[in-house]
Amino acid sequence: MKAAVHTAPGRIALQDWPTPGIGPGELLLRVRGCGVCGSDLAKWRGAAERPAVLGHEVVGEVVRVGEGGEAPFAEGERVVVAHHVPCQACHYCLRQSPSMCRAFKASNLDPGGFAEFLRVPAPNVRFATFRIPEGMPDEVAAFTEPLACGLRAVRRLSLLPGDTVVLLGLGSVGCLLTQLIRRAGGRVLGVDPLPERRALARRLGADEAIPPEGVGERVRAVTEGRGADRVVLAVADPALVSRGFDWVRDGGAIHLFAGEGETVLPVGALYHRELTLTATYSASPQELAEAFGLLVDGAVRVAELVSHRIPLERLQEAVGLLDRRQALKVFVEVGR
Repeated sequence: MKAAVHTAPGRIALQDWPTPGIGPGELLLRVRGCGVCGSDLAKWRGAAERPAVLGHEVVGEVVRVGEGGEAPFAEGERVVVAHHVPCQACHYCLRQSPSMCRAFKASNLDPGGFAEFLRVPAPNVRFATFRIPEGMPDEVAAFTEPLACGLRAVRRLSLLPGDTVVLLGLGSVGCLLTQLIRRAGGRVLGVDPLPERRALARRLGADEAIPPEGVGERVRAVTEGRGADRVVLAVADPALVSRGFDWVRDGGAIHLFAGEGETVLPVGALYHRELTLTATYSASPQELAEAFGLLVDGAVRVAELVSHRIPLERLQEAVGLLDRRQALKVFVEVGR
């Protein structure tokens, strides 16, 4: 089969890759498409293991069901599948930290969504695979995993009705978070340098969307001088963490939805102002199911977030578009 293979930092090449076999309870999918995630970009830029096939926002068609297992899907069905599944019984899982579960970190699809076929392991079939209803576009279903991560993030914010949230970064993830924060009763002050992204965030429910200049002044104006109840970083810029301390109120929280690199934290401010620093890395099977339900119901708008649809052989081009912020969300069409 053909796959888009990560061969060197920043380099992707269309190559032959072994078609995986499957065992009991597993599925072989013909990949129809896969969304490009910011974590994919980070791995392509960095020192991730190579050669590798990435892609985890996967929509596919079942072409083979493993014999002797209990796979509740049939050949020809269209499904969306996520890549990580926790054991649901370990120390981490029992304390609501499924993303830290050792089984979660070890699980994966084989290879990844930027290939013509992939194997879905049995635990992923049971807990992270969803049958797509007729009429739902592939690219909408592919938002299941990122939307689930957003649900987990908003839960960790512990919002009260009317809380003000400064949301840094209005890319596709920021636009998902905008809608979820509003559903939770929060007020969204979105921040992004690109006017077209600010305009989209306003259409999706942001109370305000402004450029980075003058954020502190605007936050104080809309919070009677207190500062935001929560500051959420949907961009992986460590320098912005320190800016968050300028915008959050005493007793508030800064939440990392993206994180790369290193920064120095003002420990004195954390202590004296009783601030909280939290993060979201991934989502649980329960959150995946809830996110899929929201997409089926049309409760969260995602179709307008897809700015580009690109064939598998042009994945390298998609990376460039995203790096230059010329694309909001890229859906890679594989076999449709």
